[in-house]
Amino acid sequence: MEKEENKKSVWESKILSSKIKSGNVTLIPEALFGYLGGPFFALVPNAIINAYLTQYWKNVLGLADWASAFTWLLPLLSAILIVVGNLIVGRLMEGKPKKAGKARPLLILAFPIIVLALISLFLAPVPARDATGVYTFNILTLILVAIGYNLYYAIAWPMYYTSHSGMVNLSTRNSSQRSLLGTAQMGAQVAAAGVASMIFGFFSDWLGLLPSESNEKFWLKDITGNPIKDAEGNVLVNYELLNSARQTANTNWKIFMIVLIALSVTGILLEFLFTRERVTEEQFALMDKEDGTEVPVRKATMKEQIKICVHDKYWWFIIAFFFLYQLGGMLKNNGQMFYSEAWTGGQSLSSVIGIVGAIPTAVGMVLITPLANKFGKANCIKIGAVLAFVLGFVGLIPLFMPQILEGASADIIGLVTGTSLAGFILKSIGTVPAMYVSVALMSDVLDHQEAVYGVRTDGFTMSLYGSIMIAMSGISQAIILGITNPIKNNPVAYRTATTFIFFGGEMICYLLIAIMFLFMKVERFSNLDHETILAKQKAETAARGEEWIEPAERERIEQEKAKEDSRIAALNELQAKCAKKGLDFEAEKALFEKNEAEKAAADEAKRKQNEEKAALKKQEKEEAARKRLEAMTPEQRAALEEKAKAKAEAKAKRDAAIRAEYEEILAKHQQSL
Repeated sequence: MEKEENKKSVWESKILSSKIKSGNVTLIPEALFGYLGGPFFALVPNAIINAYLTQYWKNVLGLADWASAFTWLLPLLSAILIVVGNLIVGRLMEGKPKKAGKARPLLILAFPIIVLALISLFLAPVPARDATGVYTFNILTLILVAIGYNLYYAIAWPMYYTSHSGMVNLSTRNSSQRSLLGTAQMGAQVAAAGVASMIFGFFSDWLGLLPSESNEKFWLKDITGNPIKDAEGNVLVNYELLNSARQTANTNWKIFMIVLIALSVTGILLEFLFTRERVTEEQFALMDKEDGTEVPVRKATMKEQIKICVHDKYWWFIIAFFFLYQLGGMLKNNGQMFYSEAWTGGQSLSSVIGIVGAIPTAVGMVLITPLANKFGKANCIKIGAVLAFVLGFVGLIPLFMPQILEGASADIIGLVTGTSLAGFILKSIGTVPAMYVSVALMSDVLDHQEAVYGVRTDGFTMSLYGSIMIAMSGISQAIILGITNPIKNNPVAYRTATTFIFFGGEMICYLLIAIMFLFMKVERFSNLDHETILAKQKAETAARGEEWIEPAERERIEQEKAKEDSRIAALNELQAKCAKKGLDFEAEKALFEKNEAEKAAADEAKRKQNEEKAALKKQEKEEAARKRLEAMTPEQRAALEEKAKAKAEAKAKRDAAIRAEYEEILAKHQQSL
């Protein structure tokens, strides 16, 4: 008990305790610092590392020259540790609730590991190199890189990101307040990714952080200014000049590492101090109440969850989708820097692509939801995948122009930039559905499992999902380095390979997704799944001798309770404020209630106005339909009625077939388990 009390005193001390004391979520400081500003600073270093770490290995440490196999074997083999790390962090969050929360303590525990990982990643020494470019093998460099990589991706990042991702759900039960925090958190992620893809390319060229053999200023040239090549077509490099640039770049990375550490620590501390897990606090308070325990929800063991997933073809489809989606996305994101370097010798093209390429995804975020509601999520992903594959061929055009591929055109950068932007934008249009509705489709799969098998597999599925999302960065890096390392001094081969990686890798993944999603039919069972789940919940409630409350009514009651709890918390804060400042609480309370009543009246007036508008719109629509019907001839009306009848019969027949198939699935799958 004494140890437990000491733990509590540490987490609830004045220094480490949450600075959010309000029972209500506030825009300032909670949303601004805890969910937008803090995560933004914490996520920027990760976005930069994901995109540029392998470039640092290749262009600064020279690993592609003296430890080529290491650069692709390390990310590949480390994927195993990353999976284990995600599973362990998930288990840590499943532990007993503490007053400080389940996720928040992991935030503060993550940052010293991140600091150690960053130090290991960027303090590795550059091996000695002679004038011909031959390196001396340096085992210390490899050890530090391997330790740093695994500390970061297998321990530090899962510990931060898993807890960070759970903060919105644990913050409050009030849905409108959760929406505010969720929007702020997503804004932080988008902004952090934007800094890495849009700005850092220009920044790295300006500071010379990534000196490359592909940059003409390091090539040996004859008296006419043409590059000197060997018999195999490889450009000869001025290694003395390049070696000096790499040493300078390594010094700059050490300084930049301090900036990354400062950003991470600042961001994590802000997120920790300005967040609060109100839901976990409720669970913590209930643990000591003998008469206030809730009926436990049955959870499947990990073995049971794995067995269910193995039997579910739709689960295999969605997991395979995320594997291909993330692999293609990481080949694109990580290959973007190699592509830019291959064609221009720097990273500025990468930043231009990042800036312009963000436009279709931003517009698509607004348009995809109504399209998915009308045509189905899987259908939108399937059609989008076909578009991504077909339209992506525009980006491959330079490969079919020998004068461009060989760098003989005077305007090579302009032509490549134009085709790159066109191909990237067109391909991005097709990737929008997969980007925004795939997680919702995975929820349909989990609902289907709950209906068919009686339990959900969120634990195992989300652990595997998280592992894929993190590990695929390293796997893609291994693929890119394994292909490009042997040909980095051959401009034509290097440009060809990086173009196929940047455009072709994602195109192939989307082609496979389109084929696979011909058989992804889980959405047609959604209504039946919800009926089955509801029926089981009613039966379980009746078996306990309790009164059944419809979900909509239960949600309304919970929202009303959350609203009342928020009001009580606000009054308590007002009373404390009055006591501190010597104000008249009754007078302040009267003003509070007056403002509350005025706001309620305004909300009610707005609600009535919206209802009136909806009723008027419905009436106008019905009137227009009536007029169209009156204008028809008897033959036209008869044809219309016949068409409607045939449509209704076809729908009834289709629904009956789906129900029969669904009942067969229920019987078959339940029997198999």
